[in-house]
Amino acid sequence: MPESPPEDWVLRSDADKRDKARVARHERRFELREIAVAQLRELIEFWGPRTLIICTQVYGMEHMLEAGYDADDSSHPRVIGQYHGSFTGAQNTGNDLRRVLKAYDTVDRSVFLTAAYAEEFRKKGLNNTYWVPNPVATPAHTEKERSNTFVALGRYDEEKSLHYLLAAWNEVSEQLPDWRVELYGEGPLRPQLQSMIDDRSIPRAQLMGKTDQVGEVLIGSKVHVLTSQVEGLPIAIVEAGLLGVPTVAFDCSPGIRELIDSERTGLVVPKNNVRELSEAMLSLAEDHETLSSMSEACAAESKRYAPGKILDQWEDLFFQMSR
Repeated sequence: MPESPPEDWVLRSDADKRDKARVARHERRFELREIAVAQLRELIEFWGPRTLIICTQVYGMEHMLEAGYDADDSSHPRVIGQYHGSFTGAQNTGNDLRRVLKAYDTVDRSVFLTAAYAEEFRKKGLNNTYWVPNPVATPAHTEKERSNTFVALGRYDEEKSLHYLLAAWNEVSEQLPDWRVELYGEGPLRPQLQSMIDDRSIPRAQLMGKTDQVGEVLIGSKVHVLTSQVEGLPIAIVEAGLLGVPTVAFDCSPGIRELIDSERTGLVVPKNNVRELSEAMLSLAEDHETLSSMSEACAAESKRYAPGKILDQWEDLFFQMSR
């Protein structure tokens, strides 16, 4: 686009449609989109069949199709389409599943984060599925002494459902007087989470806000907790693992068990089960030997997501497509 698209352009309500400035932004956004698609149409012809395009988001492929991309046209580029969410997440959004099936129907490969996700999408009709996880580099950090801290890394929103972590911690905090909980992130539910801490007088629990020092946060803690309602293949679990911090997580998607070998590299508990979450947190805090063993195991296991190893998988895919 020749300029950045305007913000707050969607017309969701009657009030939006009566807002002349918002309507103007809406119209301008689609004017810019038409310009961009026209330029993309020219590029598709220029790139030709020796070019490989990776659409890292579904909307990228939708733009390609709008610009006239035709997988059956031998003069057009080859295309790989990626989807970074889970199959369940795609179903729950209402639109994502339909969009993925439509946009990636004729591309050379549609790439998902795990073999399980690829299989689920294949069952829905995609016959070009493949899977490659995202690469994860070890977060920058300086060595320091770990503190008795449960840490969460995620937005303060409904999907991350951090109130379950606070509720679980409230159940066991008296038994762990030298431990604390720190929640790093930002989001719309910050007031509600703070009210929960204040109203229940939950001890040693703090909303830390956003951080760009993920490595420093993780290296200074002992257990990472993830209470999401849905996930794809959460990078936070791998980042924590690379720094020797095992994760206690809700069993919210196949990607969780792809990353955590429960009882060996972390603990997976039933989704939204506060009692089992609190028991898992308590068991790791009180069993130093198990926690140490899990720390070593998750650090070793997480190395399979190193950028070099994931690059090898992409090169294997490129080689397959070149034959």
